[in-house]
Amino acid sequence: MNSSDPRLEVPDQDILTVELSGTAWRRIEVVAETGSTNADLMARLAEEPVSADDINGTVLIAARQTSGRGRHARVWETPPGQLAISVAVTVDSAGVEHLGWLSLLTGLAVHDAVTAMDGAAPQLKWPNDVLAPGVDGQQGGKLSGILSEFRQLPGGGGVAVIGTGLNLDLPAGSAPDTAASISTVVGRPVDQTAVAVAYLRALSDRLASWPADIAGLAEGYRAVSSTLGSRVRLILPGEVEVIGTAVDIDDEGRILVDGPAGVIAASAGDVTHLRPV
Repeated sequence: MNSSDPRLEVPDQDILTVELSGTAWRRIEVVAETGSTNADLMARLAEEPVSADDINGTVLIAARQTSGRGRHARVWETPPGQLAISVAVTVDSAGVEHLGWLSLLTGLAVHDAVTAMDGAAPQLKWPNDVLAPGVDGQQGGKLSGILSEFRQLPGGGGVAVIGTGLNLDLPAGSAPDTAASISTVVGRPVDQTAVAVAYLRALSDRLASWPADIAGLAEGYRAVSSTLGSRVRLILPGEVEVIGTAVDIDDEGRILVDGPAGVIAASAGDVTHLRPV
């Protein structure tokens, strides 16, 4: 694909193809700019004819998004110093029952990648944020956000598109104060291509455990979750608010919050970490 802005620095597609040989990723595409990497891959699923095998293992990477997408149809523009990476993976009927785990295991993959680069271990905020390590009990800034989407195809099963935004090195004033960068956590400048390789390798490894080993994924997630054990405000669809303690993640990837009415399970919602009473 041609870039609309050749001045944007992008990961090296040839190196990515070589380094990711033997992983789940069969097709690597790199562009300087697009509206949304997730939207681009989802659009391909709408083309006819299409089968899961046509797009399975496809990776689309952009240095800049002009219409990036988040949960609840939120839209944002990717600032300089970020990478947007979306992947397409087939989902069989067994996997459909555990779609909630895709965002969670992707967070684990980001955690694995940053840790492998000798960075301090990030923490995971349910359901789709990766946070820099906090200081003195405070919540760290956001290193990465994740959006997982699913399209069912005829015959059962379908294709999931998992999009991840990675903050590599954010220039001063280019992002909110709540953001953090991988270069800061690692303690040195990071190379775009190396980060993409580390993340995509880790994601391939985590996907190999899904959905067969949900128990193993859950154990790994609990170990690095900043949400579990925290007092939280959970905003459910319909603006229903629940305040309580996040006590667990179930087999479907739902958060369990012990609130005034007892323990509730939520598959979607916004979580804010609150200071302990």
